[in-house]
Amino acid sequence: MNTQEKAARVEQLRQQMNQENAAYFQEMCNYVRKEEEISDAKKEELLLYLAQKISKHEPKGVNADQLFGANAAVYCAQLIDDVQMRRPRTLREKIKYYIMIPWVTITWVFFIFMITGFFGKWFGGEFANTTINSGILVLIAGLAIVFIESITRFLGPGQEEDDAKQAAPSPDPRQSRKFFDMKAFGIYIIIALAVVAAGLLLNRIMPSFVVTPWQSLIIFIIGLLGQIFIFARRSK
Repeated sequence: MNTQEKAARVEQLRQQMNQENAAYFQEMCNYVRKEEEISDAKKEELLLYLAQKISKHEPKGVNADQLFGANAAVYCAQLIDDVQMRRPRTLREKIKYYIMIPWVTITWVFFIFMITGFFGKWFGGEFANTTINSGILVLIAGLAIVFIESITRFLGPGQEEDDAKQAAPSPDPRQSRKFFDMKAFGIYIIIALAVVAAGLLLNRIMPSFVVTPWQSLIIFIIGLLGQIFIFARRSK
């Protein structure tokens, strides 16, 4: 669907909602459509996603405020921030996102193996093969996910957002989410330590293998092509 068709579908779904949900969703529409940082196409895509979610749960007796919280503006502000930071929202996006992070990380790990492997030859010696433990690759992939998540989230919503949901709407709901979230950061530190412990354990029990610089180059090229043709195709 193009932007106009999405907008028409959004309006159609809004008209089919009960009075309470329609009023709540109208607040969402007003907030999202006045946002200047994202394109009109993305706005209608977000609103269509929200309208479909409300319509899906309404027959089950679940209202919009139960799905998104009492304050529609606060939720929409968070949603727009997630879009700007490219955080995944749907299940499909989340699966793709959490595959992409280790994929990209491991791709560039093999680039490093390739470079170090060729160093010997460049300086008049022999090619240097690299012995890699499978557990270390798992550890690197896990730490990459934790690192990216902590960077994109520990400055995100914290207790201030929870307070905002309980309070009356502020002129700019985003103001409640600009503080350092120490609690979230601490959680990610604990998760990182758990990943390290698991990785070290796997390092003892998982097999090792040897790759030549040429094999590392092939793996790097395959990984790079995957980044371009699988993960780089994102809606603006």
